[in-house]
Amino acid sequence: MEQKKQERQFTTFLTAHRRQLYAFIYSLLGDHADAEDVYQRCSMIMWDKFDQYDSACDFLPWAMGISFYEVKNFLRVSSRDRHYFSEQLLNQLFERMQNGKSVQNVQLASLENCLKSLRQKDLWLVEQVYWERRKCSSVARELGMKINAIYDRVGRIRSQLRECVKRRIAEVEHV
Repeated sequence: MEQKKQERQFTTFLTAHRRQLYAFIYSLLGDHADAEDVYQRCSMIMWDKFDQYDSACDFLPWAMGISFYEVKNFLRVSSRDRHYFSEQLLNQLFERMQNGKSVQNVQLASLENCLKSLRQKDLWLVEQVYWERRKCSSVARELGMKINAIYDRVGRIRSQLRECVKRRIAEVEHV
């Protein structure tokens, strides 16, 4: 029973992050066939090591770490082919990507906090326009407003969110 649960959890995580992992591997190799081969190998390695995965941590960074080392191994074996990055450059790229992810995580966390601070009607409008992907004209009809009023309100909300995110990021950087 525990094995089935573990299989389901692994499959869910891997499926949810397939595109990101493949893009990560491809960005390091630059060849789709090689990236697919390495991705398949990584999937098997991740399954073999899944019992070592700490479920309190995010799956994607764990999977990217395994993928990074598998890409390095692939490049070492394929080192005769000169169109691949050197190991030193690969390490630098990985470090930059990791730094970029942490910046992105701070930005997303800041945005989530700022969204929570919106008035209920503004949050509803953001949900309709951005998450539900409704046209402003449809929202305007539903609210009995002119479309330009919706555009203006969405613009004000975006400005408010942008300023809020900037403030929160500045607070994080000063901590």
